[in-house]
Amino acid sequence: MNTGSILATLAGLASAVVAASGCGAFEPYDCAEYLECDAINEDGTSNGACDGKCVPLAPYGFAEEPMLVWIGPEQLRPLACAGVLPGAPIDLSDSWTGHADPPDAPQCPACTCSAPVCELPAGVTASSLALCQEGPGGIETAFEAPPGWDGACVSPGRLPAERFGSYTIPPATERPCAPVSVDTPHTEEPQPRALDGLVAFACAGFVEEDLCDREPLCMQYQQHPPPGFRHCVVKSAPIDTGASESCRPPAPPGGAPRYSDRFVFHRDVLDNRSCSPCTCAPVTPSSCEARVSTYEDAACGQPIATTTVDGEGACVDPPSVMTLGSLSAEWLVNSPGSCAPDGGALTGSPPLRELMTVCCLPEES
Repeated sequence: MNTGSILATLAGLASAVVAASGCGAFEPYDCAEYLECDAINEDGTSNGACDGKCVPLAPYGFAEEPMLVWIGPEQLRPLACAGVLPGAPIDLSDSWTGHADPPDAPQCPACTCSAPVCELPAGVTASSLALCQEGPGGIETAFEAPPGWDGACVSPGRLPAERFGSYTIPPATERPCAPVSVDTPHTEEPQPRALDGLVAFACAGFVEEDLCDREPLCMQYQQHPPPGFRHCVVKSAPIDTGASESCRPPAPPGGAPRYSDRFVFHRDVLDNRSCSPCTCAPVTPSSCEARVSTYEDAACGQPIATTTVDGEGACVDPPSVMTLGSLSAEWLVNSPGSCAPDGGALTGSPPLRELMTVCCLPEES
């Protein structure tokens, strides 16, 4: 027997084995089966069966490869695609997430300003040296009123004469206005969200051709995806087109499933909108002037000196050797100014958004 005859005989035997095993065209195999077939077709494809879900081609204009798409409420959305398909050789990567309703624009707060306030000096600082000097041997002692002092007589302690050569009074100051943000109240009842606020979470899969006998594509490892996931095809379009795509009509009774279940989701590609910070600008200046008095005793009965202070403060030398026991203050001018708020405006470019039409095979019962 020559070499050509031997090769022909071997090829015939191989074909017979393939047909008997269910890998050939004479005995159709089911997609759920997983058959390792050594025989190779003339076009280089394998006769191995689809270990997953056999699905039809995507409609014209849709992405060529179908995806696994989870559809459900936001609070139950999967965190990642990894682990979605048990047995898959590599982890899946996230493809995109979309919302059934377009995301709302950021709600900027209303900006207001707290009123400026004139504040009394917080007390005095005594020095053991004359003329409020600083130098070797000098001792400074804070003689402070309590926080929020209204000028009434206070006695922070008693300072002996050897430590009371002079004292400084800080200025009567203005506590400036400060920005305050207030959430904007909603004057209208919020409208109900379409599809009860559903989101789509898409995962790229493993799609192969020539592994199914009745459908052109095989979504491997996806015969029974986790709950909530669907076999779908997707088409994206800029939001300014204003229209989504149609899906296939439902299959007739007994017919092969089609991509007939239609969903529409919005996906933000880029949204750099933000609210400008609240600020306050002075409109009219404040005028704050106070009179501060010191006393030898603890009950403001034995005066030492009375001094007027504004925004500059003052240094006071006692008229003679005295002790410091108390102090009081009163306003001569208490005229806080005013401010105007600014900010709280939405800034940035309109978001770049895509309209995602998702067409899915009917859920299996």
